Amino acid sequence: MMLLALSISPWASLCPEDACLGVVPTWSECPSAPSAARSLAPPDDGKPPHRLFWRNEATHPAEVLKVSPGGFEETHGFIGPGVRRSVQTLQNDVWRVRAVRPGQPGDRRLMVEHTVGAVPVRNCDCPQPAFVDCNKPPFKGPRWTINDPVIFDNQGGEPLDVFYWNGTCEELISWREIGGVQPMAAKYIQSTMGHTFRLRSASTQRMLMQHTLKDVVVRGCDEPAEEGNAESLDALRAATAALSAEHDALREQLAGRLSLIAAALSRAIGNTTAATMAPPASAGGLATATASAHGRLLHGVFSA
Repeated sequence: MMLLALSISPWASLCPEDACLGVVPTWSECPSAPSAARSLAPPDDGKPPHRLFWRNEATHPAEVLKVSPGGFEETHGFIGPGVRRSVQTLQNDVWRVRAVRPGQPGDRRLMVEHTVGAVPVRNCDCPQPAFVDCNKPPFKGPRWTINDPVIFDNQGGEPLDVFYWNGTCEELISWREIGGVQPMAAKYIQSTMGHTFRLRSASTQRMLMQHTLKDVVVRGCDEPAEEGNAESLDALRAATAALSAEHDALREQLAGRLSLIAAALSRAIGNTTAATMAPPASAGGLATATASAHGRLLHGVFSA
């Protein structure tokens, strides 16, 4: 059972909940306008492109665009509602996602702007899970899985250690940095999507932050168009209910008419049977009389 330590640093600051838990925020606001950020020229560090995952939780498609160093948006395809997909990216790339709603207000609205870069590590006032050491020798590779790298930028004001948390225990990853990753220094780590890291003080092991490699989530924006669509939907529902009631009334009326026809035909058959038991008459006269009787009955039913 995990116990929570009560030690709080006097320099700790309040941070968003996801900074302490490593979870995706449940709500995000769409940008009002794009920023002036642009992708930088590819760095000459020898590191290959890596994957950036998008997950569309909006009810409509969206277009994924990369902002070029010149400030132009270059399309990298579309992503449907409920779909997860990846693009190849480099550090310092700037991405935007815009709504695809042809013919509707809100089409091309900016939904997300995301810059690929280092994770700033701050000294957050987080709940303190007890430290459980995995007691494993340092992992020195090689790695056989696809690399989804992460860079931690120490802005916490004190040296820190980076631990990989497997859900049970923690394994030191920054073992090469004797004394911890120093303030204002960065640590590049080869990783995989879904991995969780805990950033702890190198001197006290107090957790400063927790970070999980996760998708960039695209959510729908609240727009006046959506209110108008809701009103149109209510009107459509009311019209559907009225048509349904009219349909039921017509069905009952038709059932009543069919019942009258069945009763009239039954009486006509009875009259015909009685006529066959009467003294013989000419075939032509009987047929003419029967047809005439049926015609009078049907006329009476449908004119009622």
